[in-house]
Amino acid sequence: MTKLVLIAIIVLVGAGAISSYINEAPGSGQGPGKQARRDPPLRHNPRRSRRPDHIGDRAEDRGWRSPEGGRSKPPVWGSGSGRALRPASPRDPSVRINIKPRTGSSSGTAFSIDRRGLWMTARHVVDGCPKIYVLTAPRKGLLVRRVYVHPTADIAMISTSRGSPALTFAQSTLRLGMTGFHFGFPKGQPGAVQSALIGRRVMRVRGRYRTAEPVVAWAERVRVPNTGGGLGGISGGPALDRNGGVIGVTVAGTVRRGRVYTTAPVSIARAIRRAHMRLPTRGPSSTKRVPENGFPAYGSQLRHRLTVAKVICLVSRNRRRPRY
Repeated sequence: MTKLVLIAIIVLVGAGAISSYINEAPGSGQGPGKQARRDPPLRHNPRRSRRPDHIGDRAEDRGWRSPEGGRSKPPVWGSGSGRALRPASPRDPSVRINIKPRTGSSSGTAFSIDRRGLWMTARHVVDGCPKIYVLTAPRKGLLVRRVYVHPTADIAMISTSRGSPALTFAQSTLRLGMTGFHFGFPKGQPGAVQSALIGRRVMRVRGRYRTAEPVVAWAERVRVPNTGGGLGGISGGPALDRNGGVIGVTVAGTVRRGRVYTTAPVSIARAIRRAHMRLPTRGPSSTKRVPENGFPAYGSQLRHRLTVAKVICLVSRNRRRPRY
């Protein structure tokens, strides 16, 4: 009889553990030129365990699990007092992104990482683009001379003849509940988003190219201006922590769930290494904190000094060439 009771308890505990891995409800969403929808969690395959794409940390949107396995209270938004994101798990919930074929000109965002003319942006903003400009004024810009595209992540680096004051990369640990700030040109216009970190995801891209990479998921809190709908055009823009350090590149979002996705820090470090660069960790912005309530003005300053700039992918249709 005692053995039967123990077996029943084990079964019930196992059922509770399985139910704790329920994902977010399916819903459609979109990013800059992307459509995002929910996928089942990735299945662990021992033969593919060495793939660098499958990195991340498990965290649910409706609660957090403590390291001991029990459920803990969500951290206070913006406090950054939640637990640090743990090492990777291939079972992170996944987000599917469909990138449409490039049929015309489009725009995105880039940010300076070296004042000599090196910029970082999202891969899907510049991938397969015949001519790219970093705008310095209306209808004026710097022609992009070289493009480096990361083969497995939504990150790219571009170079121009001259640059702008550069952002620096954060050295702090990502924690659940911490505040993030996203700057760029949503819908082609200056804008900013404040968000809170909620966990990790695996982003699976299909369409123009196929990749699977770890990303960081954020819950959108404040948007300025509050235009509603998608954030198309902010892709490639920086995600900053409170100290003004880069913690990711904004790459996608889901409208229905109010989520924003950024590249994982490990993907940025890998892109820097593949491009044979040194990770810039010091610069003008590293000592200036982002104000909680004044973050839109902070973003305006970044755009004014062209630390954050609009990127134009120009696709010719045998028409008169615009003057840049």
